[in-house]
Amino acid sequence: MDKVGALLFAVAIVASLLVASSACSAFIGAGINLNKQFGDSINFNFGKNINVGNSAFGLAGMNVGVNWGVDYDLAALAGYPYGLGGMGSVTQGDLGYFIDVNVDALNGMGFNGAPWGLPMSEQGTTATHFGNRIAEQAQINDVQVLLPFSGMPVA
Repeated sequence: MDKVGALLFAVAIVASLLVASSACSAFIGAGINLNKQFGDSINFNFGKNINVGNSAFGLAGMNVGVNWGVDYDLAALAGYPYGLGGMGSVTQGDLGYFIDVNVDALNGMGFNGAPWGLPMSEQGTTATHFGNRIAEQAQINDVQVLLPFSGMPVA
């Protein structure tokens, strides 16, 4: 085959690929989808209750709870044709984490001296609650396209 014939053959192949890729909806490529959540809860209970009949009591208690989690949801697709005969890839997804800390505390005591002839009755309890959440969520949306006869990728 001479040079002119080879050039005409190459032009015919490129032209047929352009027409075929713009006229059909076929896709040659690969895709992947990843979706997972990890997490757990940990609870600690501390406390002591003391009761002395109906005369006195003392209590101290604290509950600490920790919840944590990590999650991701990613999808990627790449292949040919993309648009009018180009190649491309698309990546979309979410990445995130969180941690929760909750503390509940209860303290108190009481005394009743009436059974012994003491006209004194005292009681006091206090409750404290603390809750905090730290979380972050990131979104990924990336598209890369390489068009034919163009030296620059389009994003």
